[in-house]
Amino acid sequence: MRLSARAGPTATSVTCTTLGSTRLSDTLGPIVHDDPDPTRELPLVTDSDTFGVSMNDDIEPQEDVTTASMPIIASASAVVVDDADAGTRSIEAIALSPRHAKVALATLATGAFAMGANEASIVALSQSIASGLAVPIASIGLLVTVFALTVVMAATPLTLLASKVSKRVTLSVTLGVWTVGVIVAASSQSLIQLAGGRIISAAAHALFWAVVAPAAASLFAPHLRARTVTRVMVGSAAAGVVGTPLVTLTGTTFSWQAPYWGLAILGVLLTVALSLALPRETRRVGGHHTPHTRGDIPSRRMFVKVLAVAFTATVGMSVSWTYIVPFFTREAGISSAYIPLLFALGGVVAVATTLAVTPLLARNVVHAVRVGLAMLVGAWGLLALATPWSAIAAQVLQAAGWAALLAALLNWAMRHTPWRTDLGASMYTAAVNFGVAGGPVVGATIVATWGTRALPVASLAITMIAGAITTTVDADTLRRLRVPRRLRVAVQARFALRERRQAWARRTRPTALRPRGRAVAFTQGAAKARSALRHRKGRLRH
Repeated sequence: MRLSARAGPTATSVTCTTLGSTRLSDTLGPIVHDDPDPTRELPLVTDSDTFGVSMNDDIEPQEDVTTASMPIIASASAVVVDDADAGTRSIEAIALSPRHAKVALATLATGAFAMGANEASIVALSQSIASGLAVPIASIGLLVTVFALTVVMAATPLTLLASKVSKRVTLSVTLGVWTVGVIVAASSQSLIQLAGGRIISAAAHALFWAVVAPAAASLFAPHLRARTVTRVMVGSAAAGVVGTPLVTLTGTTFSWQAPYWGLAILGVLLTVALSLALPRETRRVGGHHTPHTRGDIPSRRMFVKVLAVAFTATVGMSVSWTYIVPFFTREAGISSAYIPLLFALGGVVAVATTLAVTPLLARNVVHAVRVGLAMLVGAWGLLALATPWSAIAAQVLQAAGWAALLAALLNWAMRHTPWRTDLGASMYTAAVNFGVAGGPVVGATIVATWGTRALPVASLAITMIAGAITTTVDADTLRRLRVPRRLRVAVQARFALRERRQAWARRTRPTALRPRGRAVAFTQGAAKARSALRHRKGRLRH
């Protein structure tokens, strides 16, 4: 079996190393996982070889499935997937039947769908809510800010608090609280009550995404972790393809409260289903924990730069997207009956783009970010024309650009994080949510001053600033980012093996003596042996 950088069913962990690429078969032949001679070492890798060696058939670099990011309107659900411990599974998980585990996984995916649909509901129903509550459209946009800030502030403390109880209890209670928040929103008669319901559901939203990945991974064998978490993310993707159009259609057909009542019923069913489907857990003192890793090219300067790009691009996105429904209907002249179809079209394009761009990120992550930003710039330019056909084209271009940008930014951030990957992911998520929170405020100011027609122009200018930040990445960093992460891990593992062999050889090597010294040592040893034998014979005589 030949070693390749092709993404398999498991995810690869990020290791802290700055080694470059090299041919692993220059003198050794292709490296295999089941090598009968595991003591073979890598040839010496010099600095000139680090980046100048072209890839051959023995190495097939493709993207490692280390992250999962599904776009949802102006934000994203991001999960970092690290290698699980291949030798550790809980007794409760092992006792689950395959059918039971699949039912639990489907329930978690449905929960991800509900979370995504609720998150995007304010944008989809903004015009209906503003008419129903008799408030300005800019006030509805501020609810997006409230939701995003709640997610940022609640994620860490709630996650630490929930670490003391089982995932089954945590997720059941989380869905219960989320359902309460949705019911409060569904029964709202004022903007204040609606904001309260959104705050409650946002807190549960933050805890759900912090717990759902490890909960899903614990249902199956550790080597299936990436595949399992990806299936949960499919539920998140379905929120953009099916959930948002359905919410929009229901809200325009009946009332803006109707989608929330539907989500509340779904929340009650999910709360009961999770309490029955997830396995019970027995807490163990001193249990094994999977170690966390860092980025393979750790750099605080570059990590801050990635966060700056993420924040700026998200602000530019949410400035216009928060108020996209009134822009489509008032400025572009699109009938409200076609809005669900536009959302469905954007969701399909976003998911397809995410799947298409992921294999290209192993070597071209910065270029993917630049292409995504360029597509967004083109989308905002088309949207500024304010015609039906330009708005449809802008919707397609925006969905593709935003999906490519999210996938690339998360991957780029994880390669440069100088801390643990979970901490780096939380900082990246915070930067994105701060952008989601700041964009509606800027958009509300623009709407109140110049109207919705000026929103795409502001988004275009802000997105161009994000693109300008990417041009400050130096050539050396770009060159190092072209080395696939899995290749770095393979090279690092070989060098670690060589260091262990050398350390073992130093501990077990006999002391080197000159010929005369060896003779003296042998003579002295023989004399001591004869003396010991005489003393033993003397004791036996007595």
